[in-house]
Amino acid sequence: MSKPLVAAPPKTLQSGAASVPGFVLLFSSSLLPGFSGFQNSFDGFAPIPDASASALRSWRDAAQAHVLGPAFIQAARLSLRCVGRIELNKGDADAPGHADISLLTHVAGVAVWEAWMPGPRQEFDAARWTRWLDPEQPGSPAAQVWAQILPLSRAISGRADYGAYLPLSVIRLPEVELDDWLGEHTEQVVNLLWRDRIARALKPEVVDSELARDTCARVGGITLLGRRSALDLHGSRDDSAAEAQELALPPRSVFPFLITLELLSVERAVLQRLYDRLAHAGPRSIDDLLALKKEVMDGLEEYYGSTLASTRFNDVVAEQGEAMLGIVDLFDAVTDRLDMVSFTLTTNYQQRMTALQFWLTVVFGATEIGFIATSIATWFYRSGLGVVLTWTLGASIVSGAVLVALLRSKIK
Repeated sequence: MSKPLVAAPPKTLQSGAASVPGFVLLFSSSLLPGFSGFQNSFDGFAPIPDASASALRSWRDAAQAHVLGPAFIQAARLSLRCVGRIELNKGDADAPGHADISLLTHVAGVAVWEAWMPGPRQEFDAARWTRWLDPEQPGSPAAQVWAQILPLSRAISGRADYGAYLPLSVIRLPEVELDDWLGEHTEQVVNLLWRDRIARALKPEVVDSELARDTCARVGGITLLGRRSALDLHGSRDDSAAEAQELALPPRSVFPFLITLELLSVERAVLQRLYDRLAHAGPRSIDDLLALKKEVMDGLEEYYGSTLASTRFNDVVAEQGEAMLGIVDLFDAVTDRLDMVSFTLTTNYQQRMTALQFWLTVVFGATEIGFIATSIATWFYRSGLGVVLTWTLGASIVSGAVLVALLRSKIK
């Protein structure tokens, strides 16, 4: 069982080693049909200050125009709703004191909860930050955030858990060049990316391999995406960090990467919803299978509408993220399940047509034999209508039974 976080004494900042951390937590979930937004304010949520809210909208709009493109934005498949700010209990002296909560929804019926937690200036400490990012760690900032979100998430999804969790660590080093600092901290960077709690050192080739996946195009920056988290790290060259710290917002430089992660989370949530729908579909009639197939095909159309626009920045991150987060494998699993539904649908249809042909053969065969019996009986019993009918019905029933026995043996 995990131990609760306990307060730790503040650490003394070493000259040139100060960092300004912030964390974005992404919790994906499904949506109940008919969700159109929240009607009321919520207990425990305060409004975000106007200056911060205005800057946030401006920075996001500019980044979305760059990353997603005008056609994607005009399609209006995505909606972002600001929920408010929550206060956090600081079990650690340097832990974030609040979190700004937003809800990103997609027309395919999925949602991503987003929480931004700015931290104060402090020494770079991957182990401590890893504990903060653990939603299963009692008292951690991530656990506190999810506890506050849970009632709202249950109301819009009908579920008491999240589908997937992806944290993004946004670290700025305002006093040092990244290249100078990185030489002594590469292993800590990878530990934070992995959210690794094991104290044993990593092999140098493993560290080099992880850092080689850097997708940041700017000098003095590193952008990494892993299976359990993402990381955006910049040194003193990031001129947007000071303004962001003053407004308690993510730096403008991180928004393209953040929007990409949001879209990747949406993609994965859409596919997971379709897979769950197919996986829990039991034996069904042809009509039910047709309705299920149409529902999944419509969902796949919306999935294609949730994928990222093709920009040079986006191509690299999206391709890496779809492989790293299992989106490619999940898509293959959905299409395989859909093929199984198609096969079942075809098989059931063939069985229905075979049964229909079987009974039509029996009916027409017995009727034809009955007509023959009627002709013979009429010849012998011209004035006996009852006898003629008896012959007709008897011959039809007997011939029908013989045909059923013969045809069944052939079908088997």
